[in-house]
Formats: sequence, structure tokens, C-alpha cells
Amino acid sequence: MKIIFPLILPLLLILAACTASTPTGSEPILALVHGTLIDGRGGSPLQDAVLLIQGERILAIGPYRQVKIPRSARVIDLKGKTILPGFINAHVHFAFDERNLAAWAQGGVTTVRDEGYQGPKTLEQLVAWRNAANQNPGNARLVSAGRMITVPGGYGSLHVDSPESARQAVFSELDAGLDVIKISMEDGYAGTSGLPKLSPEELSAIVTAAHERGVRVSGHITQAAYLKDIVEAGVDDAAHLAYDPIPMEILQSMVAKDIYLVPTFSVFRAYGAPTGPLLENLSNFIKAGGKVAMGNDYGGGPGDFELGIPMYEIEMMAEAGMSPMQVILASTRNAAHVVGLEDEIGTLEAGKIADILVVSANPLDDLQALRQVFMVAHLGQIIFPQGEKPLATPTSTSNSSD
Repeated sequence: MKIIFPLILPLLLILAACTASTPTGSEPILALVHGTLIDGRGGSPLQDAVLLIQGERILAIGPYRQVKIPRSARVIDLKGKTILPGFINAHVHFAFDERNLAAWAQGGVTTVRDEGYQGPKTLEQLVAWRNAANQNPGNARLVSAGRMITVPGGYGSLHVDSPESARQAVFSELDAGLDVIKISMEDGYAGTSGLPKLSPEELSAIVTAAHERGVRVSGHITQAAYLKDIVEAGVDDAAHLAYDPIPMEILQSMVAKDIYLVPTFSVFRAYGAPTGPLLENLSNFIKAGGKVAMGNDYGGGPGDFELGIPMYEIEMMAEAGMSPMQVILASTRNAAHVVGLEDEIGTLEAGKIADILVVSANPLDDLQALRQVFMVAHLGQIIFPQGEKPLATPTSTSNSSD
């Protein structure tokens, strides 16, 4: 056994990865074949891949020669194309708008996290709207933080004035059915400064209350001093870079506490902030071993923001020293963690929801390939291109099974 076991174990792992789950029910099966598959977990791409979808779930993934495709399956040949998880934008606004959700989805962003609603809807109306919108595969999935928590006169729209009221504000949002809690530690913006901010006791009460319910906390900052405050409080992600230099000890503390960073270069561009300190801060965070999630703060400032794949954000992450694979992980697996859905989306694995982006070239060779969106599937349904039936090809009889 000591001689045989090391040889058998790798074979068993390969077979387990490539064997299709047994199809269940009467739902049709869709087979994406011959593409290069980047599964969002950081390993080498799978060449000449098969990805089987049944209903809204991934049924199986593996090499074309090893995955049996049912004869009844509809097959789409993706030779020369690259298959990725649907991208996730972990920081947007104005997501309670079906036109925006549809535009994100059509562009390959199948999930967005709205980081602060400021409209007239009540919490109950927000949740009902989100639930209805998420039933439509043509919309990007909406994850909502509700209203951003601050103190009276501070930056945000949900005001608290004590640790106890802060705790109750968290429970009110979560009881209504919201997905994440957002807090603000902002000194000023658009010419204002000296805004009142949450106390350390209020910050601690918010984070503790959310974590008691198993919900993540996103912390808004734009300056290093307040990044230190939210890191000490134990938030789960920093919703922006700081525009001034971040001391290495703060970045190292973020890494030690597994606090993710959502850079949002796009909103700093909107306000005319210099890119040098932003790039240096992100570069230092990456070198320290930090985890980055993609988000562009759509609608968070003046000027135009990109719907669909936010290429400016991606280009700046690359300029800060992130490799193409790191950028892809930030936009898929890491962003799925930040929005609290890593068990369902963000990577391409059997059993997970079939949110899929197909581009016409390999983004590991050139990230500009992400501009060449060829196909998007959300909840297992192809939503782009519309009227996509010409993509279908006959099932190869050499790789089919009943």
C-alpha cells in the first residue's frame, strides 16, 4: 500500500474533478465545450474544457475527453474563447434601477453590491424590490447594504447617537432582510471637512452586532487615519483606498485580520485625486499579502462611470502591480467573498450557480480581452447575446452519452 497509494490518490482527485454529476430532473443540459476555462480559484487554466449546466447550477467541469456530454444536451462550441466566472462589482450605487442592473449583466457583471441607498424607499420596500429584481436572470444579482450608518451630521443617511442605537440600527437593517452593513468614517468631501464621525464604541457595537448575525461589515474611508479606526474595529472590507499614504503597519494589520480592500480608483478619478498615492497604497497592500476585491463605486461621484466590466478600475489594479490572474480573482472569488456569496458564486465549480462570462481572447495574455464579451450566462440562462441560437452547434457523437 505504501507504494500504490501515492499513485492512486492523484488519479482519484483527477477523476473526482472531471466526473459529471448525475443529471437530475427534466431540465435541459447546456454544454459549453472547447474553451479555455479559468475557474476563479487561481490555478492554471483548463484547456479544451467542458462545462455542463443544468437549470441554474453547474453540473460538471473537466477536460473534453473526460466529461461525458448527454446526447440530449445543447452544445455551444467556444473554441478560441475563454470561460470565466461572471464578474462581481463589489461597490456600486444606483443599483435599484433595472436599466442599470440589465446593463451590468449584459456587460458581464452578474452581481453588484449596492453600498448605500439614499432614496425614498423604506427598508421593507428595498428588500421587496431587490427580491423581485433578482428573479430576473437578465438583471445583475443585487446585494444591498441598505443605508450607510453614521452619526447626526455625518456622511451617511442612517444616524445613530450611541453604541446601543448603533446596535439597534444594525438589527433593524438585518431584520428587514438586507445583506451587509455599511459604516462611514469620512471627515469631508466636496469642499467640506470636519464632519462628525462614529466613536470607537459605536464602531465596535456595529461590527459586533453584524457579526453576531453572521453578516459582513463594509467600512467607508478615504483617509489613512480612519482606515486605522475601521481596521481596529474589525470590519470585513475597506470600501475605498485612502488618498494619502497608508502606514505599512495598518496594511499588515488588515492582512492579519483578513480584511479585504476594494480600491475604487474610479471615484477618485471623478474627484480629481492624484493616482500616485493610490497606486502606492494598493501596491504595498498586495506586497503585504492583502486580498483585493473589484469595485468602482459606480455613481459615487461626478462624471461618467462604466457599467459592465469597469476597465479603468481593472487597468489601475494592473498598474499597481496586480497580475492578470490577481485581477481576475479580485473580480470573481474575492468579490464573491466580500458580498457574502462565496459559497454560491465567484468560482466555476460543480454545484455552484452558473454565472458565466465568455470573452473572445485570453485575459491572462492581455486584460483588454475583457472588453471582448462574447457570451454571458446568469442563473444558468444565456442573457447575452440576445437571440443567441446561432451559437449552438451539434453535439459531438464521439463525446456523448445517453
